Amino acid sequence: MSGPGRETTVGWALFLWDGRIGRRIFILGTLFWMMTNAAVIAFVTGQSDEQVAPGFLSLFLASASLSLLSLLMLGTKRLHDIGMPGVVAALLIMPAFSLIIFFALCVWPSVEDDNRYGPGPDMRST
Repeated sequence: MSGPGRETTVGWALFLWDGRIGRRIFILGTLFWMMTNAAVIAFVTGQSDEQVAPGFLSLFLASASLSLLSLLMLGTKRLHDIGMPGVVAALLIMPAFSLIIFFALCVWPSVEDDNRYGPGPDMRST
């Protein structure tokens, strides 16, 4: 969690498991990874067959892996914000549940008070 005396950063929001984030940060983080992956896919598929190198496949796999891990971290922190354990974030990678869980995380309101995962997302800076 971004505790007292520790500044909330983009690195914390995207790449650490602990703490809580609100709906806005969750949606913005998800949109960031969607745009990043779209740009990588557009770059790789825009190359002719002769120009496609194994490096492009590596770039795509690295981007997809990094975004998947980061989205699981975002989902975990969002679940912490609504008072649920982060293990439920595993449903975000199951095709049958991912869209439903994603929309639920986007609209479910935050728990206003502190919970076992830390202070509310809007109370960290105070």
